[in-house]
Amino acid sequence: MLKTRVSALLVGWIAVFGLVSQAFAQMPELRRADPNHVPVFSISHVNGGVYRASVDNHATLFMVTPDGIVLADPIGPGFAAWLKEEFDTRFGVPVRYVVYSHYHWDHASGGGVFADTAEFVGHANMLTHLALPPPTTTLADVVGQYEPVAALDVNGNGVVEESEVPIDIQRFYGSDMTQFPGFDANKDGVLSGAEVVRGPVSLVQAPNITFTDEIEITLGGKRVTLTWLGEMNHSKDSSMITFPDDDVLMVVDFISFGRLPNREMDYENGMFEEWMTAIRETEAMAKNFEFVSTGHGPVGTWEDVMAWREYLEKLQAQVAAGIAAGRTLEQMQRDITMDEYSDWFGFDWVDENVLGMYHFLTD
Repeated sequence: MLKTRVSALLVGWIAVFGLVSQAFAQMPELRRADPNHVPVFSISHVNGGVYRASVDNHATLFMVTPDGIVLADPIGPGFAAWLKEEFDTRFGVPVRYVVYSHYHWDHASGGGVFADTAEFVGHANMLTHLALPPPTTTLADVVGQYEPVAALDVNGNGVVEESEVPIDIQRFYGSDMTQFPGFDANKDGVLSGAEVVRGPVSLVQAPNITFTDEIEITLGGKRVTLTWLGEMNHSKDSSMITFPDDDVLMVVDFISFGRLPNREMDYENGMFEEWMTAIRETEAMAKNFEFVSTGHGPVGTWEDVMAWREYLEKLQAQVAAGIAAGRTLEQMQRDITMDEYSDWFGFDWVDENVLGMYHFLTD
């Protein structure tokens, strides 16, 4: 049973891809992975019918009922295939719904293995994120995190060929599959400018059920609710997922526990205050739940959401003070150390967080 408050909303792809910052001082680095890495898969019980499944440092939730399973982000093709086998062995019921926190390749890929039994639910803006830009888009139009992928066109023929991609390019989590097929929307063996601008999302099963505000799913007498987080920095389709009958809330990427914000903090969207609004609203909501699970890091509580908010507020205050005092970015990157967070994962990203905050406050 579905209960939706609003109809689907589609916005132009320019609203998604046209907000990249002009403030990149230099091209970001190509992201790489050890091709010999062996992923670690696990499933653990959270509460009631809700379980947490993880591969390395990526995690998701699923809810088991007599009528089937509601799975949040499938993460990646290898992991999703493993999950399907585990569901058959452990629970003996199919996945009836796949619900997305947002469209990003490292959380939303691989759900197609459940397409024979499942409906796919995501915010309406997810369809826009998954749409290809115009075919006239060139590799020169790629700005931001995928610039290094566009730069792989060493022969200058206007496309990236698979032979030009290094063997250690980033892989789908839980799989030995590289990002290349994720970019290659038409499966022609080369990457166009439009495919690189869109990102490696070709393995994301598009939602066939969309919403714009909030949607509630009921399966086996239990509810799952997706609530849009509004216009914010991380993505324009990000949703909070709650399992109210089992006292569990799930948030992905815009909040993490025991971990610094990801490197440059996705500052290309330039929406810091909107991001902070979503964090504060989540903190207030989290006080109503015993368990809060994130896409990265351990299961925690509302107090962990508070700690994340406080990190960003302290970083903002220190960078703002440095700007007011006329200090250079390089001086702030040297002197703002955030030492009290030295036990958090990614502590060596502090200088990149300072960079991200500097752009938030000055662009």
